[in-house]
Amino acid sequence: MRILKLYFQNEYLGEIQGASVEGMWMNGRIIPSKNMNRFKDFFAEIVNEESVFAEIDDKEGWLEEDNWFVVDKENGRRGICLPAIYHDGEINWRWR
Repeated sequence: MRILKLYFQNEYLGEIQGASVEGMWMNGRIIPSKNMNRFKDFFAEIVNEESVFAEIDDKEGWLEEDNWFVVDKENGRRGICLPAIYHDGEINWRWR
């Protein structure tokens, strides 16, 4: 099973298990770390298809794709686009 670690800047957000490819998208299940708590509302708003997601004050760089990456078991780092994380633990992303 392929296991990756999700990071925002240098902040570990959780372990991605069962990563697989579907077209140009990657998907898997995330086991969140305690650091994920501050992102909970942000991701809930992003994945809500009925939401009128207003531009947020991005002073923390959450929308900056250069701030998101995953690390594999060999500590290889690879950039990703802003991931979609659902309330049930599903995570989807694309490579940069």
